[in-house]
Amino acid sequence: MRHAKEGICVVKSCILVNCKLLKTKKVVDLAKKQPGVKQVFPVHGRWDIAIATDDLDLKRIAEIGMIIYKAEGVEILETLVGYPEA
Repeated sequence: MRHAKEGICVVKSCILVNCKLLKTKKVVDLAKKQPGVKQVFPVHGRWDIAIATDDLDLKRIAEIGMIIYKAEGVEILETLVGYPEA
């Protein structure tokens, strides 16, 4: 999907985070404060946190990912980028 005014391609994304024990709440709270983050919640399984974004440009998705990656207790992060809608 293209933003009409700027001609920038925007997509949805999901960021998956693995944290050290007892650091999940702090990372969830940090993620919730980021503009463009739609939903954040802890999950069970290989990952500890799932972060869903609004339709954003790739630069903003990368910025959110780097802020979360630098947070205390974050061990690994994976960003899933959606396909632009036709």
